[in-house]
Parts: sequence; structure tokens; C-alpha cells
Amino acid sequence: MKTISIVLSLLVLVLIVVPVAAGPSISSISPTYGYTGTPTTVTISGTELDVSSVGVKLMKGSTNISDIPVGTHTASTIVCTFPSDLAVGTWSLIVVNKTDNTESNKLVDIFIEREAISLSSVSPASGRTNNVSTKISVVGEGLSHISGVFLYNSEYSNSSAKTPTYVSATRVNATLDLTGKSLNTYQVCVVDNYGTQKCGLSFKVTSAAVGSIEVSSSPSGATFYLDGISKGTTPITIDDLDAGTYKIMVKKDGYADWMRAVTIKDGTTASYTANLEVKTTATTATPTSAPTTIPTSIKVTRKQTSATPTPWPSDTPTPASPLDVLVIVGGIGLALVALRRK
Repeated sequence: MKTISIVLSLLVLVLIVVPVAAGPSISSISPTYGYTGTPTTVTISGTELDVSSVGVKLMKGSTNISDIPVGTHTASTIVCTFPSDLAVGTWSLIVVNKTDNTESNKLVDIFIEREAISLSSVSPASGRTNNVSTKISVVGEGLSHISGVFLYNSEYSNSSAKTPTYVSATRVNATLDLTGKSLNTYQVCVVDNYGTQKCGLSFKVTSAAVGSIEVSSSPSGATFYLDGISKGTTPITIDDLDAGTYKIMVKKDGYADWMRAVTIKDGTTASYTANLEVKTTATTATPTSAPTTIPTSIKVTRKQTSATPTPWPSDTPTPASPLDVLVIVGGIGLALVALRRK
């Protein structure tokens, strides 16, 4: 009986002295977000992570992804790569000891996959320097979490990001301050609440020098074009034009186009009157129809080219020539006259 008691005491002592391995445990990951279309490399922190075979599993609703590629791992960290086609949304995470299939604690909703940020257009695409309130609208995708908009050019220091006045998944509106901006072309950039930036659209800072143009025409009601773009009908006045050279055209049906190259100067108004000339219509000769030829049957007689056969000689006497008769009669007459003289 004493022997049994001693053995039981030793077993209890062993259980107390030798703790049972608790298995892998995780506490955090970094980063906690990613974007569609790009693989995300994350570092998982925890304990007991240096097992011989470790796996990482992502879960979102009924979706489980257990084949996450693992790079390196130590007792306290695991480096792995989340796939580029991970669905947008919030994901939970666990670590698995593949040797005995024990799982770590779950980090619930620890990772967020977002739609990738893309930019497609900005309007307007230019603004005048020293304008303290230039409103722009940026269109793109994945813009729901944009927290700032700014202009970038490597030749100058970055301007501070302006908080958007409107944000949606596909559009961001903001008001820029162009005070002191050099005349140049800049990139429009956006930044989200994770600090991720996306640049690429072009925005031109132009001179503050502006002028106006007024155009009338005779007759009025003609369409006015400025650098090939219709601006309305005459008479017309356009203000706040950047100082510089433009091509203008006045166009009206039935009249020849009126065109000029004009220069707009700062603080001035350029005035023009287009006296339109009626188009001359060229006289077009009416083509004469070609006479219709009615086919006519023509009888063609072929000329005989073979020799005419010579007739055979006949016994029929050749008639006397009338001249021979006259000679005979004359001779008889002369003979009678001679006889009478005798």
C-alpha cells in the first residue's frame, strides 16, 4: 500500500514540475490591412511558434483559407504572405501546429482587405497660381477611405494634404490652396487613413494673368469657337481667359468661315467683329445626255477581188463605127461633084 502511495505522489510531482506545452499563441499581426491585386506580406507575433510544421489560416464567414504561404518562423514570429485575390472585407486569423493539429487562439477581425486605389480623372485639370480656393473633383476606384488630397512635383516641396469635402467609393472632392505655386504641371495625389498614397493624374498650375474677349458678327447668331471648342453664339463675351494666344472662328450656315489668331493680355478685353461673307455658289453646267444610238442593220456589199474571165471569141461581126459611115458618105458626095464639072 505504501508503494502505491509513493508512486502516486511521484506522478503528481512530475505533473507539477513538468508543464504541458500550451501550443502556439498569437497576439498581433502587422500590417493589419492590404489591397486587392497585391500580395500582402505580414508578420504574426506570438509564442510557441517554433513548431516543426506551422500553418496559417484565414477565416471570413464560411470561407476558410488554409494554404497561406509561410516564409520564416521563430518562437515569437511568423512571416507569411496573404494572396492578392483575397476578398474585400474583414478576416480573422489562427495559427495551426500541423504536427498535432492544435490551433492557436483566434485573432478576430484582425485583418482588413480593401479595394485597390485607382485614379481615372480630375476636373478641372488646371488652376491659377495664388488662388486660395481651387475646387477639384477626383474620380477613381477604392476611394472610400481617402483622408487627404494634395499636389506633387519632385522639383518642389510637397503641399500639405487637404481634407476632402466629399468622399465616396468612386469620387473625392477637395479644395486646394495654390498660393505661391510655381507655374508647372503637378500630379494629383490622394492618401487614405492608413497612409497609403496614390498619385498619377496631371494638374497644371497656370498664370494668374487673365483677360477677356468679346466677339460680335454680322449677321449675328453665328457659332463662336475658341481653340476649336464651341463657346456659344454671337454676340458673346468670355471672361477670365488665361493670358496668351488663341485661335478663334465664327461659323454660320451659308457664310464663309471667319478665323483669326488673337492675343489675350492681362487685364484687357480684346474685341472683334466678324463681317461674314455669303458663300458664292459656283454655276454647275448641266451635263448633256449622250444621244441614244439605235442599232441599224447595214447591208455591206463586198467588192469582188477575183479577175473577170475573158469571153471566148465569137463569129458575130463587129458593128461599123459611125465615123466610118460618115467618111464613106462624104467621099461619095465629093465624087458626084467632080463628075458634074466634067
